Amino acid sequence: MASLRRYDVQAKYSVILSVLAILPLLAAVAACFRNYVSEIGAIQYGKGSPFMLIVLACIGLAGLLSGLGLLLGFNSAEQRRNDANAKSWLGFFIGTLGVCLTIIVFAGFYFLRLQINTG
Repeated sequence: MASLRRYDVQAKYSVILSVLAILPLLAAVAACFRNYVSEIGAIQYGKGSPFMLIVLACIGLAGLLSGLGLLLGFNSAEQRRNDANAKSWLGFFIGTLGVCLTIIVFAGFYFLRLQINTG
């Protein structure tokens, strides 16, 4: 494994982490759409269901990965010893997009959730 002190390695990991952050975010969006009921305009889940924990874990993982990608891209961008400035900026902007989309998905889930008490 290459040293994270090198800016070109930071740029590479920035892009990788930022792109990987999209996967748990898509999983959270898919889970929310699966449980969305248009008649009442809410995302329904049962009281004993692990649905809320799974969605929040996906959102948290997406936020963490995109935040790390954003920070690594920002740290390595426009450094003199960085041979991969384009990768740094790409990781930075994809990470920024990931953080913004994570906040939007979290807000949508938070305001549209509806716990159903069964039994």
